[in-house]
Amino acid sequence: MSDTAAATPGRAPSERALALTLLAAAGYLDAVAFLALSGIFVAFMSGNTTILGQSIAYGHWHTLAICAALIIGFFAGNILGNVITRWGGPRAHHIQSSATIAWVALGALLTVVVSPEIGLPVVAIGSGLINTALSRSTDVHVGLTYVTGTLVKAAHQLVYGIRTDDAWQWTTTVATWLVFACGAMAGGFGYRWIGVSSIWIAVVALVIAAFLPHRSD
Repeated sequence: MSDTAAATPGRAPSERALALTLLAAAGYLDAVAFLALSGIFVAFMSGNTTILGQSIAYGHWHTLAICAALIIGFFAGNILGNVITRWGGPRAHHIQSSATIAWVALGALLTVVVSPEIGLPVVAIGSGLINTALSRSTDVHVGLTYVTGTLVKAAHQLVYGIRTDDAWQWTTTVATWLVFACGAMAGGFGYRWIGVSSIWIAVVALVIAAFLPHRSD
């Protein structure tokens, strides 16, 4: 469904709970956004780019504007996250967690009080921040929510792990995809039961994630 982490299996054990919680929250947010915006995402920018392109062809300017706002917000969130990682010092993780919670909470408030079209581009900034939450300087080549990369990596591990000591490593990578999918399923149920107000559950998950172990602790 969306762009999920390729690197979680390689994380330190203390970071895995954090990575998986963030993945589930990202999947949850993406599902709620997809339902609230009738098929547009806050984490899957490949999908939004395709929708943006076809919207130009068919003159669907309202949809184009929403997609553009989400892509810009997501990109801005990634920039902000990397700025914090590079210059935030020892407290970078705590600053980033606080910023992520603040942006998603603000977006949730605007989504519920004003409209999803106004609030979810703000949530996309938080989604971009989630993607950089476990980045290490410049060694991250794909975002935390890059599901396509996860499946590509799992396939690579499955083939190249045959007759080696890493024969089952691919299952751990697939598990990260499954966590994102479960988060999306939870988001679907949440939206089905309580509508856009279900977005607040993701905010709670991000607050919980802020207290989970990180390598800087």
